[in-house]
Amino acid sequence: MRALKLALLASLVIATPALAADLSPQPTEPVAYDWTGVYVGAEAGYVWGSSTYDSAGSPAGPPYTSASLNPKGAFGGAYVGYNYQFDGNYVIGVEADANFASAKADNTFSGFPPPAFASSDLKWFGSARLRAGYAFDRFLPFVTGGLAIGKYSAGTSLSPFLGSPPSEISDTMVGWTAGAGLEYAVTDNLIARVEYRYSDYGRQSQSTPFIFTTQAARVDLSTNDVRVGLSYKF
Repeated sequence: MRALKLALLASLVIATPALAADLSPQPTEPVAYDWTGVYVGAEAGYVWGSSTYDSAGSPAGPPYTSASLNPKGAFGGAYVGYNYQFDGNYVIGVEADANFASAKADNTFSGFPPPAFASSDLKWFGSARLRAGYAFDRFLPFVTGGLAIGKYSAGTSLSPFLGSPPSEISDTMVGWTAGAGLEYAVTDNLIARVEYRYSDYGRQSQSTPFIFTTQAARVDLSTNDVRVGLSYKF
């Protein structure tokens, strides 16, 4: 009987460390960040552009005036989008943004009769785009591209003492945009980003009110911008 008790005691001593090891907390693999979800955010940045304005011209000749304008200034707005993350860390999404801008330009140039003045103003712009990226846990480098739209006005006027009426185009221009950026998930819900974008709004024409046929007034616009943003992912 005594031998049996000793055997049971020895078995208990041997089993205790193994049991303690089973009950102790086991290290777990960190869970990678999941980019899937809807998000909304606010952004701000700086935009600079290149534009040429041609006023109406004679039927057989060049425009009466032609001016180069380089609007630039700050902007701010909001964006909303949705991401979906596949196995293998690939991320695709859709996004739209809208921004109010204060990007203006002024220029004095040679007109007929001189002097002539030109000015332009990019009032607002936005886009609807696709996005694609590859996630490195909480870092997401991405590329993006799609439709661009903006409200732009540009025009010329001759010397005020000559009493010449101004010539201007003010319209909503539609084109395309493409860019790239980097996002970082600061928390599970807050995502910071930095982004570069190029946009080409094409060329807009406007007929003249003259009773005889003339060349239409024309304006084109392309822009570059850098922006930073902070969004909340639901």
